[in-house]
Amino acid sequence: MFGAAFLVALREGLEISLILGIIFSYLRGLNRKNTFKPVWIGAGIAIAFSIIVGSILYILTGGEEWHGQLYIEAAIFLVAVGILSYMTFWMKRNSPGMNKGIKASIDTALKSNGGTFQLILLAFITIIREGLELVMFLLAIAVDGKGNGLSLGSGTLVGLIIAILIGWGIYQGSAKINLKTFFQAMGNLLIIVAAGLLINAVHEFIELGIIQPGVYLYNWEHVLDRHGAIGGILHALVGYTDHLSSVQLIVWLIYIIPAIILFNRKKVSTLARGAALDKVNN
Repeated sequence: MFGAAFLVALREGLEISLILGIIFSYLRGLNRKNTFKPVWIGAGIAIAFSIIVGSILYILTGGEEWHGQLYIEAAIFLVAVGILSYMTFWMKRNSPGMNKGIKASIDTALKSNGGTFQLILLAFITIIREGLELVMFLLAIAVDGKGNGLSLGSGTLVGLIIAILIGWGIYQGSAKINLKTFFQAMGNLLIIVAAGLLINAVHEFIELGIIQPGVYLYNWEHVLDRHGAIGGILHALVGYTDHLSSVQLIVWLIYIIPAIILFNRKKVSTLARGAALDKVNN
């Protein structure tokens, strides 16, 4: 649980840090440090709102089991997989223009009559998406590993601290990191985490009797228990289970193979394709 929480918190925390870094760096370049406060207010509201939503959902899925809880847990896993997948591909596609887009939004906010409110709203909107994504991922991890809140909390805290330090270093100009390489590596790792969450969702549907497990491929409960130290780490990171059904394996393969291929596929420009075709024709 620690490893999965750490990866998710580091990934989402760094994206939040970079967004705030872009905003503050641009405002500093415009000699508008007096507008930092509205940005912090907007970011603070977004973070507080995310925590409140996460707390409510955690209360609904925690404690004694009740009728319908398995449905909620299965839905949480599926939503987390969907958001995680969308976010990973969205960041890969839009990250090159993110800097320009944020700066354009800041210019619009500063030129408007309600500049302070516009900056608060800008910070809130840009941070709330990342905050809710982080909450959903952590909630899915928490639901899967009930009773291990310390591991979840410590992994999240360490990931966020490192993300904040990296973001601060980039803002100050004292740290240099190849963000393209970082997000490429993190994207692949989080696709694997998402595939693991998908296995958990299938498990919930099997428990509910909605789908049949097929055949169980192995029973490693006495060899590598998923609740043990090593098994728990593998379960949190890649969705390892000591009772894997054929249906879980099929769903896992259907998701992870296309996702990894599509995410790592390099874009070929229209010009390059045209040049290649000309070469072939000649």
